This record gives sequence, C-alpha cells and structure tokens, in this order.
Amino acid sequence: MKKLIIWVVMQFLYRGMKVLYKDDSRIKEELDGWKQDKVLTLQVMHGPSITIKYTYQKGLQKVKNVEPDICITFKSIQTALLVFTGMMSVKSAYLEHRFSLKGDVFESMRFVRCVDLVETYLFPRFMTKRILNHQEKKYKSTIITYIKTLFA
Repeated sequence: MKKLIIWVVMQFLYRGMKVLYKDDSRIKEELDGWKQDKVLTLQVMHGPSITIKYTYQKGLQKVKNVEPDICITFKSIQTALLVFTGMMSVKSAYLEHRFSLKGDVFESMRFVRCVDLVETYLFPRFMTKRILNHQEKKYKSTIITYIKTLFA
C-alpha cells in the first residue's frame, strides 16, 4: 500500500509541475535556468520511481530507460512516504541523510525549489507551514491547479 501511495504522489507531483510550468513563472524560471536539457530520476530504493526529462523545446515529459543527469534516491519506503505525504520536508530528509543525490547539487536544488512550489499549491496550508520555510504566493487557484493536474 505504501508503494502505491508513493507512486500516486510521484505522478501527481510530475503532473502538478507540468501544469505549473505553464501557470507559474517561478517554476519556468527555475527549469529554464538549467544549463542544458536535463533528465532527473526520483526513486525509492526497492520502490517506485519516475524519470522526468526537461527540454527547452518540449518542457517536462516522462521518459523510460534514459540515464539521468540527476538521481535522487530515498533510502527507505518509510522515508519516501513521510516526504511525499508532507510529514517531513525535503530539507529535513536531506539533513538526516535519508536520501542520496547523484549529480550536480546546485542544479538539483532548482528541482527542489520547484517541488516546494508545487507543494504550496497541492498541499493544505497546515501541512506546508510545517514543511516549508516560508509560504510562497499562489498565482493560480488551488482548485484550478488540481483540476488541471488531474487532466494533464
């Protein structure tokens, strides 16, 4: 059951980021700031994974069997569940060495900032107050973002 929850949240995170890439200029700026097209894998050891490719021409898309430039691997299903359900911040998980990072740290932080913005839109305020350092401004309605994310 935990693996299914993590997989669903990964899909929703990807779709939310894809929608907000068009609707929130901060996400577009972060991803467009990468020095070149990037492939990022988000995975859980012995669990689900998602590989996302970003190109200047096509934006975000899911891909398979591509070597990532950046790979974030959660060391346990329990940690991934805590992070993906908003019970633990990415920052806390990083500080506690609960995931490993392969690739450029600076460029991976661009992705983490995008995740923080997506969480601002998709998680209720009481959750984001606990896991984010500060509340980001929303430029679109949460309801509209959810609807677009469901159909992305």
